[in-house]
Amino acid sequence: MEAPCRGAELVTAAVGLAAVACGAANILVWAGLYDGIEIGIMAIGGPDFFRWVWGSLVVVFGGVMMLAGARQMHAVPGYGKVLLGVAMIGIIGGTDIFALICENIPAGEGAQFFNSATGFIGAFAPPYPPAVVLLPFALVIGCALYAGRADDGC
Repeated sequence: MEAPCRGAELVTAAVGLAAVACGAANILVWAGLYDGIEIGIMAIGGPDFFRWVWGSLVVVFGGVMMLAGARQMHAVPGYGKVLLGVAMIGIIGGTDIFALICENIPAGEGAQFFNSATGFIGAFAPPYPPAVVLLPFALVIGCALYAGRADDGC
């Protein structure tokens, strides 16, 4: 049996806990308990019902899956749970990035149809949705898990 890697388990649990917290906060904003929440480069809130409810539920359950698999991530069931949680956060984070790109192609109310290059790039300034902030951490965990499984190490 492999020796457990406590650092990887702690990082996975921390990202899973952050995903649960961010998804729950997003649902609370949708429910009307808060107008919106901004923490550093992360902003929770917006007009999109699908993103608030269903996307938040996917992020919450992705975090739950990561938390459930963090303790036993070197066994096949834990590995699968963590990888599924990473995939769930990755899907929502990827769709949020795609939405940012698509929202900023048109110029808006101006005379021209397409946005200028500086306006397009300037629209990617913070704040970001929670899944976009969690995405790099989840991808690092997924890549480390895959590389560790390929090498049969931690």
